[in-house]
Amino acid sequence: MAIGYAHTEAFPRRRDASEEVSGIDRYGHWIAMGCFILLSVSIESFVSRQVSPDLLGRLGMLFTALVFAVTQALALTYRLKTYVRALWGNLPYLMFGFVAIASFYWSFYPSESLKHGIILLAVLLSGTAMAAVLTWRAIWLGLALCMVVLGTLSVLIIPIDGLMTEIHVGALRGLWVEKNATGESMAFGLLACTIVAIADRSAKWWIAGLFLLALLVLTGSATSFVAGVGACLVFLSIEALRRGPVRFFIGVWLGVIFIALLALVLFSLGLEGVELLGRESNLTGRTQIWPSVVRFVEDSSTFGYGFHAFWVDGADTKRQVMIDADFEAHNAHNSFLELMLAFGWVGTSIVGFSILRALIQSAGGLYGTAGTRRYFLAAFFLAMILSLSESTLGGSAGLGAFVLAVLIPKVALSSGQAKHR
Repeated sequence: MAIGYAHTEAFPRRRDASEEVSGIDRYGHWIAMGCFILLSVSIESFVSRQVSPDLLGRLGMLFTALVFAVTQALALTYRLKTYVRALWGNLPYLMFGFVAIASFYWSFYPSESLKHGIILLAVLLSGTAMAAVLTWRAIWLGLALCMVVLGTLSVLIIPIDGLMTEIHVGALRGLWVEKNATGESMAFGLLACTIVAIADRSAKWWIAGLFLLALLVLTGSATSFVAGVGACLVFLSIEALRRGPVRFFIGVWLGVIFIALLALVLFSLGLEGVELLGRESNLTGRTQIWPSVVRFVEDSSTFGYGFHAFWVDGADTKRQVMIDADFEAHNAHNSFLELMLAFGWVGTSIVGFSILRALIQSAGGLYGTAGTRRYFLAAFFLAMILSLSESTLGGSAGLGAFVLAVLIPKVALSSGQAKHR
């Protein structure tokens, strides 16, 4: 038995009776691991640095096509009925992809918006297929395995090209382009290892989690560190709640005291407190970028500028932001602003509704024997904290975006199955 009440299991070892059973259940975590690795933007980032920058986009499209083909084949072959239910349940979030494609009608760069919109829809469909094919355990275990592998490779390439050489010299970037992308991925891996360690009661995943935590610290990404550790605390608090109110309130009270003391110290230090966290007082140019981006959002708040159109190299919009900010900018460093630039209120509302819906459905798993969907609450916390200073929700690439593309339909599917019990 695992966490929860004495009669519950965190990760059921078999599927529900309402689901088809297939031999792929045995290898589900390896399938998940492979998909997460291919869509983590790690391999193509490293290869493009060593060979040619042009390979970054090409390999990304190749890996997306490969994952799409494999996941669709598995879903249509082994989980057809479940896949249809998952598509229907995930329709609001899939609309995100359709709006991205439709944005080429008003985009400054129609071809870019159409291309990246198709890629985004492929990623969302791949995530939906994975949600239909794989169990909760396979998804989280696959994510944990993915990050242990990528983390190990990131350590091995440190002598070659694993550290930042320009801004934030010496920070760990591993396989990724820069340290923030590495930190985001390590944070998701840390959460996955924590969940598997608790759910499976396996000490080896605590060790793996400590390994990823160490790499997260080496990236120097303060936002990712706070988000990753905070998400683990949210997960542990939820599990304490399921064990009983006394443990829950004691744990939460101690956590509140710790956070309050930390906040008091940082506020008393002022700007020095920001620097203590490894951040510059301008948050590495973010406070310079945001005012200019907000002005552009206000100028086109209904439909935005088109998916992936605002930051195209050579675009007047990108050039103007860099002039205003006196800082090199390649994205808005905030998911809400990124979504507003791409879609305006139309697309942003669709994404917001989809995530809020998944949050409510996930909360329904806080109690009872079919509550594994509650793990989305910790992932939601992680994604939201990252979104404050990174464009986690605003694009089609990155491990964080793909994890959400898998978890949101999985929550919807699990919620629907729980209602029919």
